[in-house]
Amino acid sequence: MLDKIPLSESLKDTMKRAGLYFENTLKPALKSGKTLLIVGHENNLRSLIKKLENIDDDEIINLSLPRAVPLAYRLDENLKPIPRKDGRKDTTGFLNAEWLGGDEAVKNILTRDDQQVYDTSITENLEIGSHWETWRGWMEFLIGKGTPEMLAKSAHSEMADGGIEKGQGIPMKGIPKFVK
Repeated sequence: MLDKIPLSESLKDTMKRAGLYFENTLKPALKSGKTLLIVGHENNLRSLIKKLENIDDDEIINLSLPRAVPLAYRLDENLKPIPRKDGRKDTTGFLNAEWLGGDEAVKNILTRDDQQVYDTSITENLEIGSHWETWRGWMEFLIGKGTPEMLAKSAHSEMADGGIEKGQGIPMKGIPKFVK
């Protein structure tokens, strides 16, 4: 059985798998008038977006998606994206969709992510500190404050130690420490 599990998966592999999911699951649901929330890994989402937006194979790799930012599509009867009300593509230059929180916020997140991954002069985690407070503020504006249970499980917990085990600097991802 283990020999059937691929050691890696290319974007081409993901597009094939996501295409089947789109055709067999998403398309019928959309055609029946349902509104869908799709959550997935960047390559899965990129594959679905490639299909919706008809983005060329050589261009899709240039589409960067921010983590955890909702993207809203309006589709016509043929399941093609309806152009945005402002008549422009989104901040990535590829999409006829609206980022909840706005293009400027997404542009800032993508810049931060690009720096975090590719800029070797960066010496701090750009997802914590004052940057995190800005992110939290606009996310709370969009979706409201989290429940206590949700906050306790978040990467940036509001627990007294901020989700970091004291003295070791090890992020605990908001998992409460249990005392025996």
